[in-house]
Amino acid sequence: MMNIKRLNPMLGLCAAALLAGTACVDLEVANLNAPDRERAIRTPGDVEALVSGAYRNWWSNQSSTTPNMVMSCVADNHTSSWGNFGMRDNCSEPRIAWNNAPTYGSRSAAANPWNRSYGSLAAVRSGLQAINDGLRIQEPGGPDNTERLVLFGKLIQGLSFATLAVTFDRSFVIDDATTDEDISALETIDYNQMWAEAEAKFAEVIQGAQGASFTIPSDWVGGGGDWSGPRMAEVTRALRTRYRTQIPRTLADQQALNWSAILADATTGIDETFGVEYVQGGSTSWVRMWPKVYSYIRGWSRTDYRRIGPSDASGNYQKWISAPLDQRTPFEIDTDDRRITAGSPTSDGKHQTFMGNSPFPADRGIYHYSHYIDTRWEYLWQDFRYETFWPNVTPMEMEFIVAEANYWMGDKAATMETVNKYRTSSGELPPFTDVNGVAPGGDRCVPKMANGSCGDLWEAYKYEKRMELFMMGNGTEYFDDRGWEDLVQHSWTQLPIPGQELELLLMDIYTFGGPGGAGAAPDVIDDFSPAGIRSKLRAIELWSEVHGNTDADQIPRRR
Repeated sequence: MMNIKRLNPMLGLCAAALLAGTACVDLEVANLNAPDRERAIRTPGDVEALVSGAYRNWWSNQSSTTPNMVMSCVADNHTSSWGNFGMRDNCSEPRIAWNNAPTYGSRSAAANPWNRSYGSLAAVRSGLQAINDGLRIQEPGGPDNTERLVLFGKLIQGLSFATLAVTFDRSFVIDDATTDEDISALETIDYNQMWAEAEAKFAEVIQGAQGASFTIPSDWVGGGGDWSGPRMAEVTRALRTRYRTQIPRTLADQQALNWSAILADATTGIDETFGVEYVQGGSTSWVRMWPKVYSYIRGWSRTDYRRIGPSDASGNYQKWISAPLDQRTPFEIDTDDRRITAGSPTSDGKHQTFMGNSPFPADRGIYHYSHYIDTRWEYLWQDFRYETFWPNVTPMEMEFIVAEANYWMGDKAATMETVNKYRTSSGELPPFTDVNGVAPGGDRCVPKMANGSCGDLWEAYKYEKRMELFMMGNGTEYFDDRGWEDLVQHSWTQLPIPGQELELLLMDIYTFGGPGGAGAAPDVIDDFSPAGIRSKLRAIELWSEVHGNTDADQIPRRR
């Protein structure tokens, strides 16, 4: 259910019921928030602040620990058995279903992207409807900034729709064309339909911005400099490219993407990295990307052996991954990949630092242990105390997307060129010479598969992307592994509508993951036991709570 303070003056119990396709009950519920829109849009400045501020909610999905940390460890990008952010529950093996109970302690991993997206959409809807009704964003004697704000609002709509599409199985569309009457008939649509809505918004923004002369203020987008119209089009195109590759839930879906369109966008690329600039105490103090911080803090994280193990030449990785969970003890990696070590197993590589012991409780699974940690983002704290530029989408990422597009379109030679560029320069590994061959190096080939054989070009591509784009954006490794079908068996492949939204309506809670095939558990919770009733009553009590960001502005206690 949407918090009516965020979706004023529209969503009450009736509209929320329609989230699940049920009929609307005739309830007389006073909408105490009806005046909110009028109060918020009295002046052009009010509307501009309302719409531009909605970008912050979208960015929170990119920069906060939830759901990023749990998605990263579900993808075995990093490993941790701490209970924070849902890591212990969702990243342990064997995998279990996502706990969609409204009282689940780590429910924010699903609730945050849902609530933030709809908070943004509500603000943009109110602002753009005021403009649709004739308001101009123009102070006396100043320039007319209406076009600028409309396009920025459309960008936020596209980003919010895209976030919902890649994360959830279903969601619903709210934009400035949604009337108050429409709210009473809202129905959910599946993620492919939601992605089509996002695509339409992105196309509108790109067309309107690429020749525009306006400037998007730096403060609107988290610092890092103003955006010209062409820069706005470039960033939108790059983000569209990323999201397009994150929609698939299966390898068949991945292969069936419109790779020619993706190639066109990614080839156009992004000349200058898109990111944010954090300034202590400044107006953009919300921009810090916390997953990058947690990835190198010694007591929180280690590099998962599933990510760096394929570089090992000793055979220890093959023994580790084939052993029972309670016998997967940490091992030292013997590798020629200089991103991992400088030569000896205990030396520090370009990206990895040898740590030895792990900080995790043994009773939570020794398979979480790893001797290595990725320290490429350590400079953010050590050198700048967070006051620095935080990259999110880079030309390198576009280059890797181009390489995957080329692979699926049959130009493996172009893919090999990209693979070789990074494996030889960054990894200092020998290059591929045959697009249909396997990684060179004989017994010391990289990557090496779980059965001890040398990986082919496709496996080398995936290995290089994982090595080079660690913790770059929200859930990037998770979405890659989902589309490549590389997630550990029974991992959830999408999230359901958050249980708190469903339970508020006394509706069945559903979930994904755990045993049941295709990463989806088939059982639907229909619990009317005393404990179940108590849970439902507790959910009703939560009706008036505002769905806020649970991330602390400091490092929380491990649990």
